[in-house]
Amino acid sequence: MNSSFGIELISRGGPLMIALLICSILSLAIIIERMIALRRKRIMRVDILMEVEIAIKKGELSVALEWARTAASPMTKIAEVALINSDKPKEDLKDAIEEAGRMQVPYLEKFMTILQTITVISPLLGLLGTVTGMIDVFQTIVSEGTGNANILAGGISEALLTTAAGLSIAIPTLIFYNFFNKRIEHLIAEMEHLSITLVELLTNDFSGIE
Repeated sequence: MNSSFGIELISRGGPLMIALLICSILSLAIIIERMIALRRKRIMRVDILMEVEIAIKKGELSVALEWARTAASPMTKIAEVALINSDKPKEDLKDAIEEAGRMQVPYLEKFMTILQTITVISPLLGLLGTVTGMIDVFQTIVSEGTGNANILAGGISEALLTTAAGLSIAIPTLIFYNFFNKRIEHLIAEMEHLSITLVELLTNDFSGIE
């Protein structure tokens, strides 16, 4: 019954409901993917970083490098770059780590542009559907007059379906978009702090570690 009701709503809403349906599926898929991808333990791999830190403190840089290469997370990749460039001067090491960090940002922000686009275009598609639906209603008035209130009410109802659908997609998508942005900002800040810690460990200068 629910599936047939959904199909009926899509058919009543017109062609733009198909576009809104695609937006809703795409939004849901991205939200699920980002919820999994942006988990802290997946990005940071603190367990691996602890082993890296222990190895560095023991002076076993080759062991630390092996540990860094055991997980393909953004932070362990930064640690790998830091260890590869550990023999360079401190400023050069910092530059290498910063460049490695910049290269990981696109992974954190993956699909965010698409999510933002869905947030913007969904209500616009809904509004367009309503406008075209109202045009059909007025054409009905011109051809049949205003005598049949049921036809007019049904036409207006169908016209407003797309606006309701567009807002229903845009609102939760916007909430998750802002949520992911905050999480990304927090993860980047944490990665920067750990990167500074790596620099101080590799240069044996612990004054910058809080």
